[in-house]
Amino acid sequence: MKLTKLFFSLIFFIPFNLIGQVSGTPELQNLKAINLDSLILKYKEEQKENLKEGDTLSAIKSLIELSSIYSTTGNYPKSYDGYWEALIYSNTISDSTHIAKIYRKLGTLYSIFRREHKAEHFYQLSLKTTKDFLKSSNKQYKNLSDTYYIIASHNRENGNYGLSEKYLDSCRQMLSKLKKTEFPFVHAEQGYIYYHLSRYDDALNELLPHKNYFKEKHPKYLVIFYSFLGDIYFKKGIYNTGESYYLKALEYSKIYQSHSNYVPDLYQKLGDLYFKTNKKDLAYKNLQLSKDLTEQLFGVRSQSNSDILEIKDAFRIENETQKKILETEKLNKLEQQQKTLFFRNVALTVSIVSLLLISGIIVWYLHKRRTSEKNDFLSRQKLSLEKNAEILALKNRELTSSALQLIQKDQLILEIKDSLKLLDKDNNEDVKNILTKIKINKNFDWKHFNARFTSVNKFFYKTLSKEFPELTRKDHRLCALIKLNFSSKEISQLLGISPESVNTSRYRLRKKMNLLKDDDLYETIAKL
Repeated sequence: MKLTKLFFSLIFFIPFNLIGQVSGTPELQNLKAINLDSLILKYKEEQKENLKEGDTLSAIKSLIELSSIYSTTGNYPKSYDGYWEALIYSNTISDSTHIAKIYRKLGTLYSIFRREHKAEHFYQLSLKTTKDFLKSSNKQYKNLSDTYYIIASHNRENGNYGLSEKYLDSCRQMLSKLKKTEFPFVHAEQGYIYYHLSRYDDALNELLPHKNYFKEKHPKYLVIFYSFLGDIYFKKGIYNTGESYYLKALEYSKIYQSHSNYVPDLYQKLGDLYFKTNKKDLAYKNLQLSKDLTEQLFGVRSQSNSDILEIKDAFRIENETQKKILETEKLNKLEQQQKTLFFRNVALTVSIVSLLLISGIIVWYLHKRRTSEKNDFLSRQKLSLEKNAEILALKNRELTSSALQLIQKDQLILEIKDSLKLLDKDNNEDVKNILTKIKINKNFDWKHFNARFTSVNKFFYKTLSKEFPELTRKDHRLCALIKLNFSSKEISQLLGISPESVNTSRYRLRKKMNLLKDDDLYETIAKL
């Protein structure tokens, strides 16, 4: 929570000098800031009260609203936990409508952290649940339209524009079945696709007619809407209009404390725009702010987000517990019915049969308990192995992400340096001083990297030396980078050599490891 408050203090304090020209416009004067603390407290109290009263459905709704607030404000761990808790309650009452919705929300969380396969998995679960349990109903059409829309957005963000348009068409069909005649969000998404396809005028034709609708009905969404309008005008070279929309997007994010994941990109875009318009000081400030906010919001070292990267199995455990309770209750009811039925028949026969039945039940129960305990042990052992394997993979991805961020940081600094050189046509002394101060540390910190790598992959180097004793320390370094699935270009940047040299080193490594032509080098190293 402290980090979240720090994050918003950075957003709301630093950019005032940049957005002053917009905050006084009539469009924004009547907007009121949202008291999120009060709203969060309200939903928490509602959830507790609903659970006390046995109103599970209302408790689920409160949990989803609470998790949505956490998601839009960048508190992804709490959002993650809230959605899973809501999913547990939804499964206990077989509430398919909210199950489908929660799967969709979880998919969006995984998408934010670029875990594309996980995101796609939950989106497809949402579709399957909706199609299987809400057949030919308004609830089905509503859930399907929402899921198709979010999958379209997901594919658009990943550059799959053709697939994105197909899902948008499916979304339109569902909305038509709901007797909807206007689809502002669908038009907006179509406009974003046109922007990525460089059809800027078509994009504006899709977006601009719906600006007043979003301003009146969904002002929070204007963070995304204005961001794309800024992109379009930037690409068209109308920089003042582009700047105005970027600043409006930031202002709406501040007022409604919404869509926090867009804020770092907005500062990045402003920085690029200011570089284009030769406003060097503003460009540097915005780019630096974008970098800082990105690290805080999505950085692998961020305390706020580290928990979200750990796979939690609470849903499965709780679900199994609920099943066992229900099975025990059903068994007890069945036994009681059998006893009652026997006692209503012949008393003597009931006595004898009851003794035999009780003896059989005891033997059966003891046998089942032993079998259940054995199965539980094997299940826990399997879950533990799966969790450990996933945690190992996550930590390796974290290490990879850390190294890639260093590469991206150096590339950004070099781009800034090159841009300053191009802009400094007058050979300004101040610019020369800035260029002198900009330095890139080309020596990658292998000591720190190896310390982190061996803490995750404890026996990797030992196993590598045992299997392939001819390998040198330099070969070990290359194997570590291959295990983390770095590309040849990334390896060349980390080792400070050319991509051709990397390919040569790979070839020599294959010879030393006596690999055949069909043997895959990455798979061989990954198995160690």
